[in-house]
Amino acid sequence: MSKTGIFLGFQPGTKLTAEGIGRLLAFILKENGKDNESIIILCPFWLKDPINDLLKDNKIPTDKFEILSTGNVPIGVKIKEWIKSKKSKKRKKPGHKIVQKLIQQVIGLLRTSITEFLSTSSWYLITIKLFLYLALLLVLSPLLLCLIMLYYIYFVIRLVANAVKNIVTKTPSIESLKNIKLLVVSKWQGKIYQSVLENELSRLVKKVNAREDIGVCLIPSMIWPQIKDLKAKKILAAPDIVFYDFPTQFPGVSGTHSRIRQCIDVADHLICYSEAVKTHHLVNKCGVDPEKITVIQHANVDMRGHLKVSNSVEKYFSITQNAQQIVRRYVRAYLSPGHVLYNSDLAKMDCIIYSSQYRPHKNIFNLIKAMKILNKNYYKNAKLILTGDISASVDIQNYINLHSLQHDVIVMPGLPSEVLAAVNKLAKCAVNPTLFEGGFPFTFSEAYSVGTPSVMSSIPVVESEISIPHLKEIMLFDPYDPSSIADRIAFALDNFDELFKAQAKLYEKFSRRDWSIVVGEYNRIFCKYK
Repeated sequence: MSKTGIFLGFQPGTKLTAEGIGRLLAFILKENGKDNESIIILCPFWLKDPINDLLKDNKIPTDKFEILSTGNVPIGVKIKEWIKSKKSKKRKKPGHKIVQKLIQQVIGLLRTSITEFLSTSSWYLITIKLFLYLALLLVLSPLLLCLIMLYYIYFVIRLVANAVKNIVTKTPSIESLKNIKLLVVSKWQGKIYQSVLENELSRLVKKVNAREDIGVCLIPSMIWPQIKDLKAKKILAAPDIVFYDFPTQFPGVSGTHSRIRQCIDVADHLICYSEAVKTHHLVNKCGVDPEKITVIQHANVDMRGHLKVSNSVEKYFSITQNAQQIVRRYVRAYLSPGHVLYNSDLAKMDCIIYSSQYRPHKNIFNLIKAMKILNKNYYKNAKLILTGDISASVDIQNYINLHSLQHDVIVMPGLPSEVLAAVNKLAKCAVNPTLFEGGFPFTFSEAYSVGTPSVMSSIPVVESEISIPHLKEIMLFDPYDPSSIADRIAFALDNFDELFKAQAKLYEKFSRRDWSIVVGEYNRIFCKYK
């Protein structure tokens, strides 16, 4: 029997559970799980664990599908991961650790001695202890003086060394040479690493070609040109080519664009998620024959299953209580005691969630600006939970610090599906300020399925699905205007029931299309090309 391969070439360290494309794959695999012999997952060895994590996160037995992978992780990838892990750790010199430990022990001893002294109630014992402490201080005074002198010498040497270093590094010629060296070395290392990854994908292609039972391959990304050598028919998923619409926000993408065009040229058929992407990106920009493209819209993402409790328990333990327990368990496990959520109940807060990876077109900066306006001008005390990691954006971090938003913008990246469902359940509103999406955003059904309304950007792919003028008016905002975003969020917080009720028909419309229908459409294409 001819089988369908799902070809995955994501880089090491990719968390498929946190990627939209990973969740789409999970839905396809879940529906095809009834006939597990028809699907084979094809991947480099480094993706085996992330794939198993994706299956577990979506309650799919890990033994349902065969995983065909390369033999092992290349040494180049292991070296890169080792360097990365070393950089991520705060390295301290052994001497510094010893001194720090000694200081902690001395402080602890002093605290204990003072506590014991002040706890004494007898004047007789107080007098004896006082003489003993004075005698001990007298005996240890030479040693203490030596330690103070050594620390002073060390301190002076450090000051001189730092001053010399600053003078040297500020010398223009040396600084320029240093920057050139770093740039050249970094670029050289990056090219070698990329070559290692590409070679491994080529090895994977050879392993796939050695299997005579794989007739067609679904490739869910357009950045792996190694697929040109696959003997099987190639079905390429083309979610979007977003930098066609926002070229200034994606500088230096010529290499990526070249890989995309190579993949499109060798694909036997393409799948995208909206007519807009088919027409504007694939047909108009890339010159693809419209007959080679099938639009398969997403189905609803129903997250109720992650919060469901048994019928026998439901009378005593509600879904909301279950969501509270899931979030509490996650917070206690992964956040520090000083975190704003550590002893908080999301159900009692004006919590807003934006579930998305951090990308330039996701418009997170304007959303954070809107939070400032919301809390200051609308007198709210709302908290924004982001699942995208914004730590690398200096501009966003500076803005958060400048406006004291550290406790209002909460980053929780890579949430498991169960926790994401729970946060959506407890939130007062889901928001999606994106400037572009290839299909109607998942975030709407994620939130609505567990009882939470949404507000979102007034962009073509959203407006085309909403036919009721009043719903557009109360639900959509101008994503380029933070004040407009803040105004719709404020409306949602103040009119929760009205907004949720108004969105019922929209959700019902999407609910008519479930994942069995979507996967059926995928499978029909696979069968056509086997």
